[in-house]
Amino acid sequence: MLRSALHTLPESLRGFLTITEIDDAEFLVGALFRRKFNDPAPDFPRHIVALYRDADGATHVLGYSHMRPFGDIYLSGGSCSNGDAVKRMQAHERDALYAAGGTWYLILKYAFERYADCCDAFFGYTGDPRAREVAVAAGWIPTEYENLYVNWHKPLPESFRRALLAKAHAVGEF
Repeated sequence: MLRSALHTLPESLRGFLTITEIDDAEFLVGALFRRKFNDPAPDFPRHIVALYRDADGATHVLGYSHMRPFGDIYLSGGSCSNGDAVKRMQAHERDALYAAGGTWYLILKYAFERYADCCDAFFGYTGDPRAREVAVAAGWIPTEYENLYVNWHKPLPESFRRALLAKAHAVGEF
């Protein structure tokens, strides 16, 4: 099942890009995920994909991120982009994508909007400098734990924040 989010995309991207949730990651992103992580794609929800439609009408996976519900938080992991799909883009499309923040930025914004009522916070784990830069631009903030980032998208008491942070940290890399 595809659930489009065209309303969240800048006008400059409409017509050739969409961000959506899919039920089966293996079907669309399995090969990309294995290429990036040498593992199969997660087989449990939530799978967010960015899809690019080229000038000939063919659809290509541009990027992926897994949003794992974990009680009252979501864990964002398995994020990757598809350089081959980016290379297929026309120059003005690539420029528009980068001006809008890039693939992962748009996926994160989609997830933050889509799941805002489903959790108290989003957590991400990355050691990649470029991913950190995009994460911060999208609204993540570093935590006291190396490589662990959070998006506090709603007001929460400090004691509750500390408990959620400890919970996410206890998971380890995700």
